[in-house]
Amino acid sequence: MKKLLFVPLMAALACGGSSSSGSLSDQSRDALPNKSSVAMNTPGGTSTALKQAPSGELIKSGASPDAVSNDFYFGLTVSVALTFNVPVAAFLDLVSDITANEPTSCIATSCTWGPGSAALDPNTYELTVSKDSDGKSFDWTLAGQAKSKPGSAFTPIAFGVATPSGTAHHGSGSFTVDFDAAATLDGTHTGTGKMVINSYSNTGPAQLSVTYTGATDSTILPAQLENIAYSYAEDASGGGDLQFALHNVSASDNFSTHSRWKNDGSGRSDFRGMGAGITVQDSDCWGPAPFTQVFFTSSVPSVNSPPFAGPNVGVETSCAFSPAVFSTLTVQ
Repeated sequence: MKKLLFVPLMAALACGGSSSSGSLSDQSRDALPNKSSVAMNTPGGTSTALKQAPSGELIKSGASPDAVSNDFYFGLTVSVALTFNVPVAAFLDLVSDITANEPTSCIATSCTWGPGSAALDPNTYELTVSKDSDGKSFDWTLAGQAKSKPGSAFTPIAFGVATPSGTAHHGSGSFTVDFDAAATLDGTHTGTGKMVINSYSNTGPAQLSVTYTGATDSTILPAQLENIAYSYAEDASGGGDLQFALHNVSASDNFSTHSRWKNDGSGRSDFRGMGAGITVQDSDCWGPAPFTQVFFTSSVPSVNSPPFAGPNVGVETSCAFSPAVFSTLTVQ
């Protein structure tokens, strides 16, 4: 499995502000997504889970972020959300830090922050936000230049389009984080591939669609590449629906999980996977906090290999959701 790592963009743009930027700079700031715009909630609550499992290691270990819970699939659901939330939040925090300053310059339809950087940062960064001809949406690009190569072209490392709703950082849009492009800059870079937030919206219950290609497994098999897809939808009552699919390109293994939960945290995961030529299909349910397993069934009950195979546990009538609904996501 994959522990996603964020691009180490550890600079705040130390650039002078222009007081003449007027309302366009405010519009540009407000249009950009922040970490709450695209965060996936979890059965245990995102903020609690982040404190207890900041690195997403639960996927590797199968442990639950709640010390009392013994349910692997609850832990997997939380971990899948965290391995997206943590790196994206770090990146969007950087964008927020940059735009906390006044822009370096503005023209009629765009504002630019930078070029600039912290003194010890190996790279210089520039953020440009432009209002589109439709008068509603904004295009934005974050680019970097290695300080060891002054005069070289700036490399776009993230870019997107945002349509604001009238409330700061609420709206819809899409954006891309190019880890491979970032790796061409100076400094240490552990992320690989390209993460595409195909769409996001937080004007009502949050919705999110993500494709991540060329990710490197950084926990178990570091040389292997993985393609990943996410689909997340928040429930107006406080529950959620998360689908996750992974294809190990190097080993040709793949699996998908569909997790649903209610506002009290009780939920269900339906899992399909294929590895080493063996196909497994599981369903698992847990109750409210402390999120203890109440039901489990596997397509290979005679193989005692938890958490992916083993005998049935409990009865399906104990589940918060029934019947099984497996993920519709596929990833090449």
